[in-house]
Amino acid sequence: MALNGYQWNHNNGFNMDTWTLPVNFTYSIDRKYTLQIYGDDTDGNVAEPLILQYWVGPQQDFTWDDALIYMVMTDRFVNGDLSNDMPIGNTSQGADWMGGDFAGVTQMINNGYFTDLGVNALWLSPFNTAASGTGTSGDGQHEVSGYHGYWPVEPRSIDPRFGDQYDLWDLVWAAHAAGIRVIGDFVVNHVHEDHPYYQNNPEWFNQGCICGEPGCDWTEERLECQFTSYMPDLNWKNRNASEQMIEDALWWMYTFDLDGARIDAVKHVDDLAITNLAIRVNEEFEVDGVDFYLKGETAMGWAGHDLADNQDEYDMINRYIGEDGLDGQADFVLYHAVVDNVFTSGSMDYQHLDYWTNRSTDQYVEGATMVPFIGSHDTPRFISRADPGTSDAWNQWSEDGLPGQPGTQEPYDTALQAFAWLLTTPGTPMIYMGDEYGEFGGADPDNRHMLRNASEQNSREAALLENVSELSQLRQSLEPLRRGNYTSLGATTDTLAFARQTADGSVIVLLNRGDSSAGFSIDLSNLAGDWSSPIHLDMFGNNSLQSGSVTLPANSVAIYYADFSGPDPPPPGPDGHCLIVDNLTVNGTLFVTLDLVNTCAKDLNYPGVNATADHSGVSGFLGMMEWYYLIWPDHTYPYEWQLTLDPSIPNGTNITLTFEAAILSCGPGSWHECPNSTLTYEFTVGDDPSGNVTGNQTGNQTGNQTGNQTGNQTGNQTGNQTGNGTGNQSGNGTTEPEPEPEPGTELVCTDGDSKMADDGCNTCTCEQNQWACTEIGCNPPDDSNGGQSSDPAGGFDFANSLRLGLVVLLLLGLITFGLMAFRRSR
Repeated sequence: MALNGYQWNHNNGFNMDTWTLPVNFTYSIDRKYTLQIYGDDTDGNVAEPLILQYWVGPQQDFTWDDALIYMVMTDRFVNGDLSNDMPIGNTSQGADWMGGDFAGVTQMINNGYFTDLGVNALWLSPFNTAASGTGTSGDGQHEVSGYHGYWPVEPRSIDPRFGDQYDLWDLVWAAHAAGIRVIGDFVVNHVHEDHPYYQNNPEWFNQGCICGEPGCDWTEERLECQFTSYMPDLNWKNRNASEQMIEDALWWMYTFDLDGARIDAVKHVDDLAITNLAIRVNEEFEVDGVDFYLKGETAMGWAGHDLADNQDEYDMINRYIGEDGLDGQADFVLYHAVVDNVFTSGSMDYQHLDYWTNRSTDQYVEGATMVPFIGSHDTPRFISRADPGTSDAWNQWSEDGLPGQPGTQEPYDTALQAFAWLLTTPGTPMIYMGDEYGEFGGADPDNRHMLRNASEQNSREAALLENVSELSQLRQSLEPLRRGNYTSLGATTDTLAFARQTADGSVIVLLNRGDSSAGFSIDLSNLAGDWSSPIHLDMFGNNSLQSGSVTLPANSVAIYYADFSGPDPPPPGPDGHCLIVDNLTVNGTLFVTLDLVNTCAKDLNYPGVNATADHSGVSGFLGMMEWYYLIWPDHTYPYEWQLTLDPSIPNGTNITLTFEAAILSCGPGSWHECPNSTLTYEFTVGDDPSGNVTGNQTGNQTGNQTGNQTGNQTGNQTGNQTGNGTGNQSGNGTTEPEPEPEPGTELVCTDGDSKMADDGCNTCTCEQNQWACTEIGCNPPDDSNGGQSSDPAGGFDFANSLRLGLVVLLLLGLITFGLMAFRRSR
């Protein structure tokens, strides 16, 4: 179907009143199409072409929340054309060209590998012609090639070792026909020293130090330092350099009909570089509402258990995201928080996993499409990191000893838990090629083996691939797993329960990483969807949920789904008065106790307390709502805090502490009204102590309590909450602010029985057929920071409407109308 050369004016349907012309198309293939409109007037004045991109078929309702991205390092994927193999031969082991090419990627598209895996977006490593020789690695001892594509020596030419322009066109054409989007990888921070831009325009480049060397910090010198001596660093403040780099990027995007771009090393270029690139992309490719996805790489770490410790990490990633910036970035904070500390080392529990998953939903720019991942081309292979039988996962070179194929089931069980979380968690997940079956390997370049086919995989790898494919297919078929809000349902050392909810239904995900079976009891009454059936089938395994309860075997996963095939959920009742703060006490050492009370005969979901001080010198509050999953009718949760005062606070300073009863996501359209109970306590630094001061709060009154406090308190204590027997107090006095639900009536037992509590350090005994657990705080093991740097939005807005109007105004004479359905000829 084509309308190349079609012309129209007021004589063939053009409406001069509305400046529109109806055009009817018919399509034989569901895929992506590009419509280009060219215009000129009778004087020969030519308008800028208008590019309209759109999809026909099921993909037209796609958003990037629906994507599952698969990262392909082209040279290490599949060799589809032996004729373009050109190894160098004098590199260290694993650092030469190995023959993967565009033909190999196209072959895997056509044989259904990605479709079977549930993948609908491919991220391809850079296309540019790369350096032909070798360079010295970061340790100064090994010779490596530019097979990865991050050493460009030409701005607009394809490396012949990958194929030619027709091979890339074939790849994109095949991908679009399969409903798969293609993301290009753009190197904007640097070039190789053999690049003509550096040879001809040295003034375009910074003359900085080498990143990571003494006196050249990766962050402090991030805008001017060079990754290596042979990789000159672009100066985006130079207008000629910045304009040229943007034009080159747009050329690749347009010429090869790309759907998105991954921007390499974002934090190493000026902020305006990202803004200018994003604005131009929006102007060129998002005129008709199709979202061209811009994903960034801003390599950050995880700085500790407290949210405040990680604020700089979140801020650095956030600074590049927005309407005139990136659509999202790789979620490095989440990677280091949970892959380093939960999945591969096992040093932290599933409460930690739940907490940091929640933080990725509320710490990034609203509307950002973040990319969680468990492995990448810059990190050692997940399966080797999770293998307890090896200590060489971080080795790079053969002389150091490299990890081999794991010999036990344990790392594959861990990988299943990690993938079950990754493919059901919020965001647009990314799979690094080979991780789907558990490819092994150490650090770069050993993490970049060639992809192995089914005949080269053992039974454990084949089973993991089958499970990952099933999870990915479930993600594609169940909308809540792609677009739903994250709702915590409970977490212990080895178990996690959460839901993904939309207006149309919800999915429950249960994980058990333990070596023994574990029971779950889920309150279904407040989940979106009709959960009234007594039995819900497990969509991943064979563990049916019966009246909200199920026991999962060791190392297992279960997934359940319900939509609103039944009646709509009831509106929230008038319950804003039910949750109150009461019985506040503050003693002379600033030890604070408080009760959170449910005064009504109904369950309240996600209750908590917002505790704050009006002076920054007061520490001891978490700085966020401290909440529980549920409070039962007529039930009380006790809170306690040990506050300290900064010694610099002058005597005579008046300080007010405020305690508010709160419910997560309360208000109109939610399950509960917002509470209206608040208590305050006022004291003066340096006055005589007043002892314990108590007060009572009921109904919807607001109470004020006053007292005097002596001295500037010092120390580094954090009190344990005792309402549920948890506290997660670490060695440095910080806390993981996610209290467990109370034991409640989850299990039925026989009087006299005993067991270890879920926190691993308390004991439970059976009394009157219910478990009663001691409530002594536990100290989890210390952890370390895993962060380190890596190496080398869309609607039809006013500006676009104005531009379109200007183009149409030029159509007073002869207008040439062309449709390009991404056709090409050899």
